[in-house]
Amino acid sequence: MTDADINQDQKEFWNGQGGSSWVSGQEEMDRFLAPFTEQLMVHAAPADGQRVLDIGCGTGDTSLRAASAVGAAGAVHGVDISQPMLELARTRAKDARAAHATFALGDAQTDTLGDAADLVISRFGVMFFEQPVAAFKNIHAHTKPGGRMVFVCWQPVRENEWVHIGLGIAKKHVAFPPPPDPHAPGPFAFADIERTLGILGDAGWSNASAEPFAAKLNQGSSAQAAAESLMLRGPISRVMMDKTDAEKAAVMSDLTDAMTAKITDGQVMLGAGVWIVSATA
Repeated sequence: MTDADINQDQKEFWNGQGGSSWVSGQEEMDRFLAPFTEQLMVHAAPADGQRVLDIGCGTGDTSLRAASAVGAAGAVHGVDISQPMLELARTRAKDARAAHATFALGDAQTDTLGDAADLVISRFGVMFFEQPVAAFKNIHAHTKPGGRMVFVCWQPVRENEWVHIGLGIAKKHVAFPPPPDPHAPGPFAFADIERTLGILGDAGWSNASAEPFAAKLNQGSSAQAAAESLMLRGPISRVMMDKTDAEKAAVMSDLTDAMTAKITDGQVMLGAGVWIVSATA
C-alpha cells in the first residue's frame, strides 16, 4: 500500500459531501461540539508562546482557540485531509487576524506536520487513521521531547444518544450494510479506551491516560433543523446519501418527531459521552 492509498475512502469523503456539509454547517457544528471544545482546552491548557499542532483541525475552531491562548509569540499549525474545511479555516484565521495560525492539507499518518510542537491537540480528528500506530508515531516525531498530546474521542455508541437515536430510526426504513469492524477508521474507532491507550504506548507515547466526560449537546431550537443536521452530518449521513426520496422523507419524519421529544427550554438537547485522552512524548 502506498502513502497515496492510505485512508483513501476517508479522503474522498471529507473532500466531498463530508467536508462540504461541515463547511455549510460550521457555526452549528461548533455550537454542537462546544462542551467538548471547552474540555479539550481546559485539559490541554495551551500557554503563551507555545507551538501547537492541531490534528484534524477541520474548519479551525480548535486552532483559533489555541491561537488565542498562545498569543502572537506562539504558533498553531492545523492539519487536515479536507481541502474545503481548510479553506474555511484559513478564512476564519484571516478574519480573526490570527496570522500565527497556519493550516496545511496533510495526513498525520504519513506526512510532514511542520516544526516540532510543544502541544498536540485534536477534537475528534484522530479516530479515522487506517494505520493508527504509524500515525501516532509520526505525530510523536513532530512533538518535542516531554511535549504533551490531548485529544477527544467518542465513547461507545450506547453512551451517545445523538448517534443511537438516528441509527434506530433509520434502520426501520432502510437497509444497512453489515456492521463494520468496530476498530475500523471512523467516529468510534477509539471507543475501546484500553485498546486506544495501548496504541499510544506502541507508538512511543508515555503516561497515556483517559477521563470520561458526558454532556448534553445543543442541536438548536428547531426539531426539523436538528433532524436535517443529523441526516447531513450525523452517523447515518453516508447510509442515507443514495436512498430514495421516499425513504429519506420517512426517516426525516420520524427523526423530527424524536427531536421534538428532546426539546428542553426551547433547545434540542442530546446526550453524548467522550474520552479525554492525554499522553507525553
